[in-house]
Amino acid sequence: MAEAAARLKLSEKISYGLGDLASNFVWGMTTSYLLYFYTNVYGLAATAIGTLFLITRILDAVIDPVIGVMIDKTNSRFGKARPYILYLTIPFGIFSVLTFITPEFSDGGKLIYAYATYLILGILYSGVNLPYGALMPMMTKDSEEKTQLSSFRIMGMAVGSILVAALTNPLVKWFGGGNDQLGFPVTMGIFTVIAMIMFYLVFRNCKERFSESAEKTKDLDIRVSAKNMFNNQPWLMIAISSVIMFLRIGVVFGVLVYFVQYVLKQPEMIPFYLTLANVANFAGGALAPFVLKRLGKRSGSIAALSAAVVLYGVLFFLEQGSPALYLVIFFLANVGIGINSPANFSMLADTVDYQEWKFGHRSEGMLYSAYSFATKFGIAVGGSLVAYALGFASYDPKAVTTQAEEMIRILFYMGPIVLTILQIGCLALYKLDRQHAHIMQELDRRAASAKI
Repeated sequence: MAEAAARLKLSEKISYGLGDLASNFVWGMTTSYLLYFYTNVYGLAATAIGTLFLITRILDAVIDPVIGVMIDKTNSRFGKARPYILYLTIPFGIFSVLTFITPEFSDGGKLIYAYATYLILGILYSGVNLPYGALMPMMTKDSEEKTQLSSFRIMGMAVGSILVAALTNPLVKWFGGGNDQLGFPVTMGIFTVIAMIMFYLVFRNCKERFSESAEKTKDLDIRVSAKNMFNNQPWLMIAISSVIMFLRIGVVFGVLVYFVQYVLKQPEMIPFYLTLANVANFAGGALAPFVLKRLGKRSGSIAALSAAVVLYGVLFFLEQGSPALYLVIFFLANVGIGINSPANFSMLADTVDYQEWKFGHRSEGMLYSAYSFATKFGIAVGGSLVAYALGFASYDPKAVTTQAEEMIRILFYMGPIVLTILQIGCLALYKLDRQHAHIMQELDRRAASAKI
């Protein structure tokens, strides 16, 4: 019990946060710029990209559980999750750059290349990020420590996204000299090298203390694990909430570039808006431990998300008003969303303890594999919705019509409002907050009895 309650060192928490900073140098780039890159730089049709995003993520649905089971059954001198972070980082970095390269193929060849590179990038992202996520409940069983780790993770995610938002356009222009086909891969190459260094620091400094032994999991049937996972009601609510959360991210960041350029008529402000949204998420992540400690993870999240819904509604009426006030309300709405993100990660980690309490196995890999799929599926579907909606409105970057502008406006306002309300509904059904302390006491009693 003393070991379970032991506090992690600040250096370990910071190192853990670097993992999401590293991920967002790559995934933040794909979330914020890949749709724009495919339509405006590589010259692919918006509807074709929407289909690409959907199909590649459906294929991920097959891959992620396989990786999850591999983690649960791994036995190495580095542990269960850490070896994947060590060995898959370099290929992940290589395909990050290849995804933003524009070979001179036919239209069909370009689409095949986009499918191949984006699909492999998604699989490698799972191979690195899924073990990274599963590492948290292996590091500590203390609920407050998990919340702090989640806060560092969200702040790392926000910093990575801030840097991508603030630096991408200037670096693309600097290195490309007006040639975006050169500027994008060079910029991604720089981001990737930094990300690989950070992932190595995660591997070196973050320790596995509570992972199940390979002996205990070697005979665990994947079908039994999957059945138990879907009978884990708290996990199911957080998994659905996560899909909605990342669906919102896909919609908001997928449409934001178009919204600022064509609706607000401020293309020079695109990096600022992207940066501001991510600074707000950072601020929300920093505030989260205090808000969630006072209100609880579930109730605090519902309160913060409810405020975000109201503020997004207010934004619609301020579009033609003061630009400064518009920016302030936009910032505050995203702070509310940012407060929920660490809670979501921490609640997910708590569902691993629930899984052990109810079914006798922690199954971190399996639980986080489904979560990894939720993140990618949500962002991909969000991006697909934006792409399909633009295609439906006959979007043409060379001649943007009023119909296309109205579609962009609807996506920007209604997307986050509707999706956030759905997420609040999921969280209202999550009941583990009140049970978790009792569950941990019971697990400690079982562990003590097993040693006697």
